[in-house]
Amino acid sequence: MALAFLALLGGSVQAADVAKIGVVDFQRVLKESKAGREAAEAFRTKQAERTAELGRLKKRIGVLQGELENLELSATTREVGEKRKELETLLGEFKAADRKYSRLFEDINRRQTEKIRSDLAGIIDRLGRKGGYLLIVEKKEVLYAPESMDMTSRLIGLYDKAYEKR
Repeated sequence: MALAFLALLGGSVQAADVAKIGVVDFQRVLKESKAGREAAEAFRTKQAERTAELGRLKKRIGVLQGELENLELSATTREVGEKRKELETLLGEFKAADRKYSRLFEDINRRQTEKIRSDLAGIIDRLGRKGGYLLIVEKKEVLYAPESMDMTSRLIGLYDKAYEKR
């Protein structure tokens, strides 16, 4: 009799303690949400600017290298030295521009990712409270979770609606 009571008690405790846990794939949110797609497009635009500027500098470097080769055959040491200095300056500009764009891209990526994460935090909080979730975790931190726990599509839908209202 005591065993039957414990079995009934254990069953009711388990039924009352069913914990809802959700999983969100942040990388998918970045790829599929409107905000993520717009951020990616802005990033591609900046990359195109970088490619164009560095391409122009490379072309100028190539021209200067050709001029230097021609000067080495017929010009004075002073003229060759000036052309070399000009080439070194241009190479420095190229490296500086490359570093500038690398830092810019890191900064843009970090700011956009932080902004999206910040926006999502409020939506996830509301979704968790309204849905009675005990825990919502990011997918990259989860070793295994059944597909039924994935709430990424739902989150993307809510985020897109909130993003459109801006």
